[in-house]
Amino acid sequence: EAQHLEFVPTCTLRGVLEDHTTPESLEMISHLLTKQSGSGLHDSQVHVFDAVGHPVYTKNRNGRILKSCDMGGSIQRTHHWSPLDKEVEFVRTKKDLRRKVFDCAKDRHVFPWVDVNARFGFVKYVEGNETEENRLSDD
Repeated sequence: EAQHLEFVPTCTLRGVLEDHTTPESLEMISHLLTKQSGSGLHDSQVHVFDAVGHPVYTKNRNGRILKSCDMGGSIQRTHHWSPLDKEVEFVRTKKDLRRKVFDCAKDRHVFPWVDVNARFGFVKYVEGNETEENRLSDD
């Protein structure tokens, strides 16, 4: 069952980590993926060539539809767990804290998708700073 429309664009954020921003808990898996794939172009868990908005290895009608909607995405210096904070507290080390490996702008993972959908009219811009609470209080 497909849960997408063939005319709605999608974009992705693809990450490539660097040694000085890799959490200690991801070092081993990162080295394994580099060895397995023959390339260090990954975020510790997903290779940049696989981090796309459509299936890479499964070929079918839905995959072709998703591929036609895929606008691509930029590659950023980041690791797979960068959006997380409290969720990774139990594996955060002193070295991670010193290098601030989890201290990044979390909204960068969401806003490229919002901007693309707003550009194509699927997310509507609103005038001013109106909130649901303000609208309800005016009634």
